[in-house]
Amino acid sequence: MSSYKFRGVLAPFHATRENDRITVENEYVRCVHDLRNGGEMTEAVILNGSGKNLFVKPQCTIVGVIENGSYHCYASDASAAEDFSLTENNGDPVMEFVCRPADADGKTLDGLIVRHRIEYTPQGEALHRVTLSAARQIANLGMVQIGTLFPDKRMDALAVTPARVEMPMPYGNYCRWYRLDGDASTPFMTRWVPNGMLVFQRGADGFQFMRGDDLAEWESIGGTLPGFGMGFFSWKKELDAYEMRMAPLDCRRPGQYLKKGDTVFDFSLAFPYVKKNIVPLAPCSGHLLQTDRGFKNRWPTEEDLSSWESAGCTLMRLHNDGDREGNGIFWRAAAYPPYPPEEMKKMDKTLESAHKHHLDVVPYFSLHEYHPESAGFAENAETWGRISEKGDGLIPSYYTHGYFGYIMCLKSGWIQKRRETIDEVLRNHKFDGIYYDWCNAAECINPIHGAHHWDFRELIELLLWTYERVGKDGVMYLHQTGSPNIVAENLASLILTEEIGPLRIAGDMFSPHAHFMNICPRQVCLMIPNDSPADDLRRYAMCALLNHATVSSELRIFADFYREQAAMMRETQQYSRHTAPGEGLCSTSNERAVGMSAYWNHGRAMLVFANLRKEPQTVDYQFSPEGTNSVTGKITVCPMTVQTLNVNIQ
Repeated sequence: MSSYKFRGVLAPFHATRENDRITVENEYVRCVHDLRNGGEMTEAVILNGSGKNLFVKPQCTIVGVIENGSYHCYASDASAAEDFSLTENNGDPVMEFVCRPADADGKTLDGLIVRHRIEYTPQGEALHRVTLSAARQIANLGMVQIGTLFPDKRMDALAVTPARVEMPMPYGNYCRWYRLDGDASTPFMTRWVPNGMLVFQRGADGFQFMRGDDLAEWESIGGTLPGFGMGFFSWKKELDAYEMRMAPLDCRRPGQYLKKGDTVFDFSLAFPYVKKNIVPLAPCSGHLLQTDRGFKNRWPTEEDLSSWESAGCTLMRLHNDGDREGNGIFWRAAAYPPYPPEEMKKMDKTLESAHKHHLDVVPYFSLHEYHPESAGFAENAETWGRISEKGDGLIPSYYTHGYFGYIMCLKSGWIQKRRETIDEVLRNHKFDGIYYDWCNAAECINPIHGAHHWDFRELIELLLWTYERVGKDGVMYLHQTGSPNIVAENLASLILTEEIGPLRIAGDMFSPHAHFMNICPRQVCLMIPNDSPADDLRRYAMCALLNHATVSSELRIFADFYREQAAMMRETQQYSRHTAPGEGLCSTSNERAVGMSAYWNHGRAMLVFANLRKEPQTVDYQFSPEGTNSVTGKITVCPMTVQTLNVNIQ
């Protein structure tokens, strides 16, 4: 086992009441609800982040009735809660509020009550259920906004998980990134409610809104028209802040109504467990198998293991999910045993050797793929499979010489099968945890699983099961490219991002997910070919390092690079904040040649420079962290090197 291992955390919340304010907090997050505002959340602070409220006004649910061609809006935060309870569910605080939404003059909408239940969980989520209880059918309905939020203007990045009808690829599941500049623009607006929005200030803090599994809930407004909803994120000038809407209805045409009785909407808010000090850099967690040497020589040698150990690597993954060699010997998704007896012996011997070199090894598991040659596929695939479009069948995931598998939905018996097959591997071999690919939720319309849905809650359930299964010394290594997930990061040991090739090698080449928030260590995939020139591979490693990320690769050039940077990488953990290229806090006069990042605490900073050129470069630099005076100067950086400079800040 390795001598050091990063571990995600569970942190239970506790709730206290003082007059009309209910405070729910743990060591990472503090949220406040106010009975004078219908019980809605008025404050959310990430304690090790900026320390500032994420929002500028209370969260609210809004119902708008069409009058004279415009909306007469009634909001849940505009009147006091009429009823309130604070209880527990398995130790988690549970609040329930009842209010009558009111307009700006305090007038309520006759016949409508909002019931709001919120449960705070140890993985950093607030699970919300908003119930619109109508004593009569409410006609001329034009707008319904559920859980509208008003993020602070310091937020600089938005990731939207679109509904499947807006996915750029037929079966894709990638988020869309938007840069927030705090002006009058509308970076995101659509007539379909997205499945989620993640809003954050890079390197500091943020939050994530995700719809509940039952997407049909969000399509339940009655009327003569198809569902005209709205996903919306825009600058709101009068608030000097942003507005974020998840609206199952936003349409001024007549004929829409709220039915008599209860209409229910589930969603969750997730808050990041930002750590006090910068999390460690985790070098070189690449493939254990050395496939470029050919099948017979693919298992690593003692020399390989020793080299990785000396480079500071503590983790490798056994990733063998496709028939690369065309010989039928590969690890089929959900199959056991993965290899013939002789290969199984080699695998177990390698695990033993890796542990002697203080290297943990984790096996690859796809959370959604099921190989057609695996046990139970023929009997269960049709029942468990994900269906994405009306009239479509099972979705194949192709690979050279066959399949990775077919796509399953976790909101079925597949989740139990996947747990059983993961547990079987961990019981029988000395692996040190798991590596999860396809670690995301996906929409599905398979009627066997219920109405239109996605499997986000089942994904969280599986991650929580895994957290307990691998134990306090176990590894949770999660691939999150295109699917950022705050809860997953709160639980994880290591996050892997980035798969789309760059246009150029530079410090700002990665998505905002590469430099996210200080929750857990992270890596980027190697997005240029393995046989790229050595100088380009080194440049890539330097650019990742500027983003406080390492490269997931077993290539020797990366081991050599991290061995060389060991002292600098250790020093980063002395600081509490970090900013990466392109975020506006630090820059050089020639950023194409010399990239810059910075780590800092109150009073001191370590500036990091990476010269991507083969000649010495002299550049001017500036560093302007919020609340301190700018630091400026000139530095000469040696060719193809990373250099640091320690400075005082005031």
